[in-house]
Amino acid sequence: MKHIFISYSPKDSRHMANMQDQLLRIGYKPWIDPNPRPGQDWRFDIDDAIRASDALIVIVTPASVDSTFVTYEWALALGFGIAVIPVKFAPGKMHPRLNTLEQFDVNSFTTRGHFWDYFGRELPRLLEIAPVPQAQIKRPDPTHTASVEEAEPNNPPQAAYTRTVMPTESGFYIVVRRGPQLNKMYKLVGDTLSLGRDATNDISIEDPEVSRYHLRLKWQGDGYTVEDLGSTNGTRINSGARIQSTVKLQPGQALMLGDAIILSYEAVSG
Repeated sequence: MKHIFISYSPKDSRHMANMQDQLLRIGYKPWIDPNPRPGQDWRFDIDDAIRASDALIVIVTPASVDSTFVTYEWALALGFGIAVIPVKFAPGKMHPRLNTLEQFDVNSFTTRGHFWDYFGRELPRLLEIAPVPQAQIKRPDPTHTASVEEAEPNNPPQAAYTRTVMPTESGFYIVVRRGPQLNKMYKLVGDTLSLGRDATNDISIEDPEVSRYHLRLKWQGDGYTVEDLGSTNGTRINSGARIQSTVKLQPGQALMLGDAIILSYEAVSG
């Protein structure tokens, strides 16, 4: 059984208790400080516990962001080479170093039940992933395919995910940012492409949140448009409302399929 250290502010005990229960449910052994910061020797106990852990989960809230103790704990884990996984339970700023890590955002899901189901599926995979330096985004080349990441033009995506892997060859791409086959890149080639769970699609994503034939991508002269094909869980752009018509994609936007899947639309010029 893997040991997971939970780093949290005492003000967030409710979130910590929920995380503890969920980790136990999916087969992990959580470790928390039962009496946070009681005296001078707390640091040595914390150091030993973190060093012995397989991963550290940070309960991210405004209180934990302001906590020097929480910062000490996740920074120490990174120094030990231990996986650090931020889980945002409340909106707000996060330390720039934590922003470079793949993270979970509880509030980007429509229900807590959906989040915990997704968390239970993704945590084992996430513990196997090492961060990769982020590449610079380039301008699109109409002759190639691009990765799908939906956000309003010139605005960053609102859903929590990281673009730690980027395509380098010219073209348009769909990149999986959250879900099965994380960071897999699909080069878009052709005027019309379908995406869904069925293997007959041009892009097949096997996840229960994805409909058999979920959406269609169409070339429109200088880029692709997206159209939802009446999917069960819908297609959203940057955590917005479900799209009801054909929408022109902009490089760097995030497409959300249901609650669990985030794709990015990327464009690279030669």
